[in-house]
Amino acid sequence: MTPELALAEPIARRIFEKALDRLDRASAGDRTNAVRIPIDVDTAPEICSAETNTDRELAWHVLKTLEEDNLGQIEFGKTVRHGPPHERKPVFVISMLAEDRIRSAYARPRRGPSYGVVWQRLTDGSALSGQAKDVIRKSPIVIADRTAEEVFERLMTIREEHDPVAGALLREISARAFWGLSKVLDARHELVAALLDLEECPYPDQPIHLSVYFAGAYDGRLLFIENKTSFERTIRDIDHSDAGESAYAGMAIIFCSGFVGSSKNLRKPQSVRLFYANDEISLWASIAPFKRDLFSYVDVPTFFWGDLDYAGMAILSHLRGTFRCATAWQPGYTLMLSHLIGGMGHTPEEARKGGQRPIELTGCRYADEVLLPVIGTYGRFVDQEGFRVASMIDRPK
Repeated sequence: MTPELALAEPIARRIFEKALDRLDRASAGDRTNAVRIPIDVDTAPEICSAETNTDRELAWHVLKTLEEDNLGQIEFGKTVRHGPPHERKPVFVISMLAEDRIRSAYARPRRGPSYGVVWQRLTDGSALSGQAKDVIRKSPIVIADRTAEEVFERLMTIREEHDPVAGALLREISARAFWGLSKVLDARHELVAALLDLEECPYPDQPIHLSVYFAGAYDGRLLFIENKTSFERTIRDIDHSDAGESAYAGMAIIFCSGFVGSSKNLRKPQSVRLFYANDEISLWASIAPFKRDLFSYVDVPTFFWGDLDYAGMAILSHLRGTFRCATAWQPGYTLMLSHLIGGMGHTPEEARKGGQRPIELTGCRYADEVLLPVIGTYGRFVDQEGFRVASMIDRPK
């Protein structure tokens, strides 16, 4: 579904029209940077009073399409952490950066200057250098329930309080400047560098933490495991198996939770902190060649083992963007595949994975020709945690 088709859906029209009505009634001083519209029986009967799960999923798909196009964001009540999404007090938060586009779609012209216009005026009227103004003008920072003036004023405190020797992390700077919000400056390195008149942002990102276990002397192969329970089970099985028969022999086993494994910084030594799970002195010699392979951008045999679902396949696809020859690890996925074909597995809804979207290709031949077609045919997923690959000879069920 395209964003244009989603905008034409009744659920989208009700939510956005209600938001525009609220904005039109507000005075300039009462306008906020975001409008929160409850996803309830009045605005979204397709969700809250749906006759079938298919109707409800289609309505959610409309809202998620709008969210992906930066027209708003779905949020849930903090006091309701369990239950189906429509029972968790959902709201659709509409950013003022999307206001012009929404008004155009429904032929509702705005009143007064937009958030973006106010941001540009503040930038142009500041004491920043011309180059800094060029960067910051086109990158407004929007924080719900805060005005452009408030946000811009706090942004300027970063410049005023910059200490080049303090060694702060980027999220620490964000939290100090923006009312305790630590993620405001994520992916805004260029803006921060311009703000401080520097070529590069002086505040590093939060490092990626990788736990590494060597299954004997490292032989140049990497195995990324998605889930912590499976990583721990693998270590225990290796410790109690014959090294010569181990399916993992010679591998560096790496726990890299979820989509952290897809980070483009995974091969940058300044962005990664390594923790080694081995205590055998004999394996310390594996550290140097492992770090060389991890951080040299050379093609090394790389494998991924995670959940047999669309999210797992998406992680594999992203991992291949950094490790070009990465493939799905067949010893692990073969067990899971047999389990799924044998009539087991769970529906996406049972595991609250209904929001996962099908992925067409990962670039890994085994995943694309075997795993993805089976997932599509059976419509079921399998979590990684229930499977063990102790040896190449004996694979426990």
